[in-house]
Amino acid sequence: MLTGRHNKTQRTKARQPQQQLETSTVRVFDGGLNLANNDLNMEPKFARVLDNIERALDGSLAVRPGTTYLGNVDNWGNSNDIINCTYFNGYIICVQSNGAITKTDGSGVTTQMLLGGVNPWVTPITVANFATFNSDLIIVNGNDKPLIIAGVPSNPNYMTLQFLVDLASLSNINTPVGSYVVTHGQYLIIAGVSNALSTIYISAKGTSGTFTSDPPPNDAITLDLGSRVSVGSSTITGLVAYRDKLIVTFERGAIPLNLGNYTGSPTVHTPTDDGFIEEYGCQSHRSLVAVSDEAFFCDNIGINAIQRVAPFNTLKPIRASQNVAPDYIDHVKLLTTAEMAQRMFAVYDLRNKRYMLFVPVKDNLGNITETIVYSYTNIANPLVRAWARLRGWNFRSACRTSLENVIFSRGTKLYYYDFDAVNRSLDRFGDPAVNSGNGESITFDWELPWADFQKRMHVKLSKFLALDTQGTGVFTAEMYIDNIRNENGVKTPILTMDFIGGEAGGYGNTPFGSTPFGGGRMSADERLYPWDARFKIMKLRFKGTTAAPVKFVSISIGYIRGTVRR
Repeated sequence: MLTGRHNKTQRTKARQPQQQLETSTVRVFDGGLNLANNDLNMEPKFARVLDNIERALDGSLAVRPGTTYLGNVDNWGNSNDIINCTYFNGYIICVQSNGAITKTDGSGVTTQMLLGGVNPWVTPITVANFATFNSDLIIVNGNDKPLIIAGVPSNPNYMTLQFLVDLASLSNINTPVGSYVVTHGQYLIIAGVSNALSTIYISAKGTSGTFTSDPPPNDAITLDLGSRVSVGSSTITGLVAYRDKLIVTFERGAIPLNLGNYTGSPTVHTPTDDGFIEEYGCQSHRSLVAVSDEAFFCDNIGINAIQRVAPFNTLKPIRASQNVAPDYIDHVKLLTTAEMAQRMFAVYDLRNKRYMLFVPVKDNLGNITETIVYSYTNIANPLVRAWARLRGWNFRSACRTSLENVIFSRGTKLYYYDFDAVNRSLDRFGDPAVNSGNGESITFDWELPWADFQKRMHVKLSKFLALDTQGTGVFTAEMYIDNIRNENGVKTPILTMDFIGGEAGGYGNTPFGSTPFGGGRMSADERLYPWDARFKIMKLRFKGTTAAPVKFVSISIGYIRGTVRR
């Protein structure tokens, strides 16, 4: 006969909770790098570290593409770095620090461009900028008279260097010597003239070389904007054409101008402005990029964007870089104003919808050792705004081709962003001076925020790890627990395991850049990998140095949730 006490014991055991395996999966990576918020409160869509790995168009996180050698423009012993480059009429046009100008075709063959058998620019230069006007390329350097390269085949000077002149007088006496140039509407605008730093020079309508004081017909004007600047210096720092506006930037603000307004009799070109936009300035003309509904540019505290507000047709400035501002400011504050203007630049990767801003990084001796890239994935539909850092580069300039590839320069060499390399992920691949042409592997690092699985005080026991990945590259998974990431300055994961991408084979089917045995554990294996650790909060980290592509689609952890004490 059962006693009452025994019955009570049986009932108590029956009410005890059974340990059940729960699963948590991360598959949304739209937040990108976030250095502004505390990673104890961050959503898993954000990353505390995101180096050389970006949110891809398909929603995954992918190691960035590598770069492949295109050619060397130093065929004549110039040994002068490329200051800037642009794509024009099937060629990469490069300007070097000694004023030499070259054109490089798609196969890497370079031709030096001369005027009368010599370099037209002989002054050592630090600035070179470009604009395309009526199929011609205009080049300025702030020291010498602008140059023009005719882009229409019927022109007798097709693809040759000439000085930019007024076509009526064939003189360039009135052509301004400026550092910045842009085309907007039917006008060529030049600014950055050394003795008129707050002034823009607007050409006659429909011409590129006719400026104030050139023979009529001539409606060119010279416009001093200094009195319209209410905060900071009135020195113009950049120009960009954005939709129907000409954006003129200053140290601590910007002025949107409306060109094409004519008043009086006889009529005079009278641009109007939308007012000075305070505290959204620009420190580098080369950081100005207008694409679709936004114009991007940088100042000393972050990356700004100007957007059009419908239906009022007004412009709204925003700080686009809040999530990466702490890291950005740490690097930029070590640069001089001249270094920001000359060495910071941007390019837009239209294929992947990314604004890429290059920022020089200095060592303790003041030498530039790297150009860190703040890469902003900017997708309108579905809405994605995600930052990442690209590391291991030391490029000086970049441009985009008609096929939407990106070209970079380093020293006197050109490289292209190898989006279409299926089996490799290497930097400077094919450069005979880099590892005998075999290039450099890419080091990447992705660290998630701390996770408590919505029960901060409960003890959890992780049991299994499952990964959905693509590619054939190798990587390491690490796990940190209970707010312990470093001990005496050394990273101390409680669990570490090596993997290989989900498209890799095993022994006898060696992926590019892997070992003869196929690398680490196959992440495509549906059998669960043991992942045993006790914790209250945890974070995951994925890192590696790979010569082959790697893409993360999802990450799952199987765990048992305990109580507050066990």
